[in-house]
Amino acid sequence: MKVRSLETGLSWFTLALLLIYAPVETWASIDYGLLNPFYIVDLIAMVLLLAGALVSLRARPDPAPGLLCAAYGWAAANGWRATFDRVYELRKGGHLDHGRAEIVGVAIGEAVAMICFGVTLFLVAYEAYRTKARRVK
Repeated sequence: MKVRSLETGLSWFTLALLLIYAPVETWASIDYGLLNPFYIVDLIAMVLLLAGALVSLRARPDPAPGLLCAAYGWAAANGWRATFDRVYELRKGGHLDHGRAEIVGVAIGEAVAMICFGVTLFLVAYEAYRTKARRVK
């Protein structure tokens, strides 16, 4: 598989993921208000993911994984916090607003974000290596 094909596939995957992430997160957050800081950090992730995917797709045939990498880094960091906030709440005997589905959904989302972050880190590193190799010649 060509590296640019991997980036293109990840960009399309990101757009498809946003079709699930944006409405589900908005629905889950609506009771607390869409100006809630916990929703705003997710909204920033959504905007970054959308922008990163579009920049990557528009750059074709050239690679442009940087913004997508930053977006997945932001989403993964937020997902880590969200996952372990819920773990902490359950360990102290509390409950989650949306029950077991909440922790499962957030943890799966975090796993996906971490995997995609790893892939985009590879893409950025590979592009940096290729750019440096071209300059040396």
